[in-house]
Amino acid sequence: MKYIDVFPYSRTSHGLRFLLLRRAPDNSYPGIWQPVAGKIKPGETAWEAGLRELAEETGFTPNQFYSLDHVSSYYLHKSDEIIHVPAFIAEIQFTDPALSHEHDAFKWLGLDEALKTASWTPYGKALASIPDLLASSPALALAKILLKN
Repeated sequence: MKYIDVFPYSRTSHGLRFLLLRRAPDNSYPGIWQPVAGKIKPGETAWEAGLRELAEETGFTPNQFYSLDHVSSYYLHKSDEIIHVPAFIAEIQFTDPALSHEHDAFKWLGLDEALKTASWTPYGKALASIPDLLASSPALALAKILLKN
């Protein structure tokens, strides 16, 4: 396991809104719309990497943080390896993020628009599973990662 995805969301008067970020032109995979994504550093757990990447890429510290019952699988042809990427969700404020150099734009979207905008199929599968998790108190309690405030 080398990478993580974090799907930031906010509860608004218009329902759930999901934050997607567009990769900058001078970055790998330029122009794709994605959640927060990044590498796990040595000595980090996957969820710790998710919190760090969320702060680095958006400036946000989550109100709540959960593991999502979703793992994306990708084949990387350059290294001839299959990777599995665990996903997390982060409840954050509904405000503009402080984007890092990795991204040049952001969108807050409802689920339907987020599903249409997310560039890769695994992102859509993860996004589609979030409302069910948030609606299930027992599952949400099990998925919660306790944060030190």
